[in-house]
Amino acid sequence: MINLPTTRMLTQYKRWADQLFFKSLAQLAPDELERPRAGPMKTMIATLNHMYVVDRIWQAHLQGSEHGFTSRQAMPHPQLDALWQAQHEVNEWFVDWGTAQTQASLERSIDFAFVSGNRGTMTAGAMLLHVVNHGTYHRGWLVQMYFEIPAMPPMTDLSIYLTEAGSSPIVNC
Repeated sequence: MINLPTTRMLTQYKRWADQLFFKSLAQLAPDELERPRAGPMKTMIATLNHMYVVDRIWQAHLQGSEHGFTSRQAMPHPQLDALWQAQHEVNEWFVDWGTAQTQASLERSIDFAFVSGNRGTMTAGAMLLHVVNHGTYHRGWLVQMYFEIPAMPPMTDLSIYLTEAGSSPIVNC
């Protein structure tokens, strides 16, 4: 079970980590974002789009609405600037959503359908935890791609965020 302070901290952590990554990616040569690499997503921009699409899918589940995606590998924003604007928007939605939750709403079970059509049920809090973990997982893929350039990736560990956030009352879970 996830509690309110952790919910708020995780949504803010996700926003921070994504912002650091996009800022760093904007400093790379543009062709690096589209250069084929090992792994199922093949490119940095495809990995970022996958992360964004999955965020939107789970946002729709939390809202009880249809997301409209037929593939988790959709590429709605092939350009980094447009993708950053879209990612920033969904991150702000998650921060606002997290702020508006109650313990009861986090524990609410939600029925949903995976893109595959399989059905599932999770609590709202577990859905958020999945979104945050999914982003962290794929930022790890991006780190590996940075090393192939070679370039130094941004450091987005939760411990770094918590240290940088310092005395924020939300951090003191």
